Amino acid sequence: MFSIISRTIIMYILIIFVMRIMGKKNLGEFQPSDLVSTILISNLTSVIIEEPHLPIAHSVSAIIIIMGLQVFTAVLVRKNEKFAVIAQGKSKILVQNGIINQKTMQDLRFSVEDILEALRGKDIFYIEEACLAIVETTGSVSIYKDPNAKSNIEKDTIPALPVIIDCRLKSDNMQTVNCSQEKLNSILYKNNVTKDKILLMTMDGAGKYNITLKEYN
Repeated sequence: MFSIISRTIIMYILIIFVMRIMGKKNLGEFQPSDLVSTILISNLTSVIIEEPHLPIAHSVSAIIIIMGLQVFTAVLVRKNEKFAVIAQGKSKILVQNGIINQKTMQDLRFSVEDILEALRGKDIFYIEEACLAIVETTGSVSIYKDPNAKSNIEKDTIPALPVIIDCRLKSDNMQTVNCSQEKLNSILYKNNVTKDKILLMTMDGAGKYNITLKEYN
C-alpha cells in the first residue's frame, strides 16, 4: 500500500512539473503531437502506479524523454514552417459566404451535421450568416459571422432547420417548420432538383429555404 501511495505522489508531482514545462492548454486546443504526448504520459503513469514491481525510474525516464521530444517539436514548429505543416497541418476554410466548401468537408471527413453543430454553437441557424468558418489545426471550428446579418437576412421565430441532409429527409424538422411532403416536392420541382442531389436543404418557419447541391457522390 505504501508503495502505491508513494508512487502516486511522485508521479503526480512529476506530471504537474512536466505539463508546466510543456505549457499545455485545454484538450480542445491540443495539436496532434500534444495529444500523443499526453496519452503516452498517461499510460506510463498508470503502468507505474498499477505495477509496483516495475522500477519507477524507467517510467520517469520515459516521461522526461517524451517531455523533451514535445518541447523540441514545439520549438521546431515555431522555427520551421514546412515542419509545422507536416506536424500540425493547415487551417482550412469550411464555409465561405454561406457556401460549404465540400472539398474541405471531404478531406477533413466533416459531416453536414458537424458543420451545423459548429454553426449553432455560435448561435447561427441560417448558413447564409456565416461569412467564414475555418477548421483550425486542432480540429476546432472558428466562425466569423456576417456583421450585417440582422439587416440582410429576414428571420422567422422558428429558425432555419435542416429538412434534407445528404439526401435524407429530416421528418421531425419538417414538422417543426410546417413543411409538408407536398410543399417540399413543389419546392424541389420548382428548382428542378431531386432529393438525391441535395447535400443540405434548410427551411425556417416562414418557408424561406436554402439548398446546397452535392458536388461529390
